[in-house]
Amino acid sequence: MSYDTEHVRNAGDDPGTITGLPTFTELLTNTNLARLYTAIRHAEAVTAPELVEVVDISKKTVYEYLHRLAQAGLITETGDGTGTSEYEAEDFELQLTIRGIEVSITPELVDVIAHADEYPVIARIRDDHGVVTFALVHDLVKAHSVGDITIRQISTLGDLSNGTVYDLVEALYEILDLGDDDPSPITYTPDEADGSDADLMAELTDQ
Repeated sequence: MSYDTEHVRNAGDDPGTITGLPTFTELLTNTNLARLYTAIRHAEAVTAPELVEVVDISKKTVYEYLHRLAQAGLITETGDGTGTSEYEAEDFELQLTIRGIEVSITPELVDVIAHADEYPVIARIRDDHGVVTFALVHDLVKAHSVGDITIRQISTLGDLSNGTVYDLVEALYEILDLGDDDPSPITYTPDEADGSDADLMAELTDQ
């Protein structure tokens, strides 16, 4: 029998064993863990020795992280048991409500966190302003790439300096391959937009 409850949906007849819930949140704070999960996700099926070659993490740490990711249900070990195991990443969405603010943690955000060493602005926003602001400006930069919002408006809505937003836009344009052939944003000092920032945020939320 399968049914939904107040806290669990789509569990089916066998909800499975997920014991490593802290690993979900650590994906946002541990760049190496985020890098490993992202490598598995993009490779679709990959072995531990291959991961050691791909990510700049020690062999011991790779195996430790694989165990933790498996406990959390974030990866699945595949294979027939006769050879080297392969790993596949599972998609997920962790929904949090903090002081009435709803935020969703997804593999796409983890993918960005995996580049924090390469782009220090990512860690700076995450650590200094928190996960809600990080997720917010991530989405606003994507809106910027299609012309829906300006740098100034992102700065206002995220309570960030223009310089910080400028750096983040450049980083996410490259990481997420936003915009046209040129990975850099075309305009860094756009004209003032009509309407208030509050109205703009309401419009973005409705989309």
